[in-house]
Amino acid sequence: MTDQKDAPDGPLLLGFTTVETREEAEKLAGEAVESGLAACIQVEAPVTSFFSWKGKQERATEYRLLFKFVASRNEELEDWIQRNHPYDTPEWVVLVADHTAEKYLQWAREVTK
Repeated sequence: MTDQKDAPDGPLLLGFTTVETREEAEKLAGEAVESGLAACIQVEAPVTSFFSWKGKQERATEYRLLFKFVASRNEELEDWIQRNHPYDTPEWVVLVADHTAEKYLQWAREVTK
């Protein structure tokens, strides 16, 4: 097994965001994959979010998107999210995958070049 963190494209990253509607989720997912920013994006069933916004407690039904992408695309993808997300302050949380199967990681690298 090779050390994925030292690879030229870096390790696989997982990024999370939420949007209000399935249509918004599918639009973001389709455009990000088509542009090669992410290898795969999963749109998850509605989740209920509880948060404070402008001093008020809020509750919202949202769709969560799980972006899978290589580290070399991180900055470009974050910039893209900020420009294309329908929210003024979009959630964008990124985690490093501790381990990714080599074949899956190779595929992710190939489709995000």
